Amino acid sequence: MPLSLETTDGTALITMPEEGKFNPESLGAFNSALDGVEAEDSATLLVITGRDKHFAQGLDLDFLYTAAPDTAVSFVNDCMRMVGRLLQFPLPVVSAINGHAFGLGFMIAIASDYRVMRSDRGFLCLPEIDLGMTLIPSMNALVTGKLGGSLLRDMLLAGKRVGGDEALERGLVDACCTVDQVLVRAGEIAQAMQGKDRKTLRGLKADINRPILDVIDAA
Repeated sequence: MPLSLETTDGTALITMPEEGKFNPESLGAFNSALDGVEAEDSATLLVITGRDKHFAQGLDLDFLYTAAPDTAVSFVNDCMRMVGRLLQFPLPVVSAINGHAFGLGFMIAIASDYRVMRSDRGFLCLPEIDLGMTLIPSMNALVTGKLGGSLLRDMLLAGKRVGGDEALERGLVDACCTVDQVLVRAGEIAQAMQGKDRKTLRGLKADINRPILDVIDAA
C-alpha cells in the first residue's frame, strides 16, 4: 500500500508505505504529505507510523545500489533534508513505532519530538556496520547529536538491535505499550506541546537542533 495522510480532530497521521523503504517516489510522497500537514490550519499534531511489522526499513537498497553514484549521493542528501524538516517542524511530531525502524527509519524516529514503541515486536537499529556502509556527515551529525555514550557505540559500531523495553529503559523512546495502544498513546503524549504558536515552535526547534541542521544544509 502507498503512503497515506489523514487528518482527524487535529491529528495528522502519516502512514508509511508497506515495508517503508525510501526511494525517490516514496520520498516525494513523504515530503508532499509534510506539505499537506503544514497547509492544514486545523492540524495541531503530526503522528508518523508504519504498516504491519515495519515502521520504516530505511533506504531502498535496490534503488541505491543500482543508481549512478552522483544520483545516489544526491538522493541520500535529499532524504536528510526531509529529516531536517522534521527537526524543525512547526507542530509536535510523534513517531508511533509499530515495528522495525532501521537506518533512515530510525533517523526519522529520533528526529521526532516523541517516540512511542510497541513492546512485543520490532527493533530500532542502525545496520550500516553490517552493510559495509559509513554515514554521510549529516547522518553522523544526527546520530551523534541524538545518541550518546554506550548507546551510540552499541547501535552504530556493533549494529545492536534495540527492542521496546530496552529502548524505554535507555531513554530512546518515551513510552512502550501494546500494539493496539501505540496510536492512542501517540495521540496523548504530546498534549503539552499542542496548540503552541507554529512560528515560535519551529524557531525553537531549529535553535536546539542547529548543529545538525547546519550540516544538513551544507550538503
